[in-house]
Amino acid sequence: MLLSIVIPAYNESQNIEQTILVLREALQQAELEPYELILADDASTDGTAEIAETLGAQVVPSGKRNIGATRNAGAAAAQGEYILFLDADTLVNRLLLEGLKRAMEKGVAGGGSRLIWSEPPHDFGGNLGMKGWVLISRIFRLPSGSFFFVRREAFEQTGGFDESYFISEEIMLAKKLKRLGKVVILRETAATSPRKMRQFSRGEFARFILTSLLHPRHIMRNRNYLDIWYKRRP
Repeated sequence: MLLSIVIPAYNESQNIEQTILVLREALQQAELEPYELILADDASTDGTAEIAETLGAQVVPSGKRNIGATRNAGAAAAQGEYILFLDADTLVNRLLLEGLKRAMEKGVAGGGSRLIWSEPPHDFGGNLGMKGWVLISRIFRLPSGSFFFVRREAFEQTGGFDESYFISEEIMLAKKLKRLGKVVILRETAATSPRKMRQFSRGEFARFILTSLLHPRHIMRNRNYLDIWYKRRP
């Protein structure tokens, strides 16, 4: 069973090498082969694509500055029976990929994993937010985009990620997948970076949350309100 791994990336030169090296080691340990690795490059200007290519990834250009569209571009080049979408700042391990392998063998429609921070967020709110999301994810079986896998046939039947959304596109896709088969949240964890907690202030997060609660549909479809997701700060 061929697994296609799609990593969407925009200016991820500081993270992409570690992500790919850790991924390759975990794939080998979990005996999860064959696989193909695809970097969906969303108009990076910092050498992200070149680094990934030297590490054996197939680079697919996107440049749409839309995470759903970038994931779709990578998926269009994928040949696997299952596609794993992995964020460029998310680290996996052998146990997690063994759980993925078991889910694939059972033929589930798709799923995700529990998440932890790859390093302390240095903020109580960050820890609380992560715990809250993990609880919601498990109760409602909603995978995070950081680690999201889907059976290729189900992905094509749903039409992939809705490109009219700039965030929450993975939640919209998960809802469609549930109509086609089982969606699972693996017990094993993926470790994702808390860098947004360092790059943006509490006030910026508070304003984003308040605006999202008041106008959720408008916010999800308008990138101008989503600097927290689409901008990089030192």
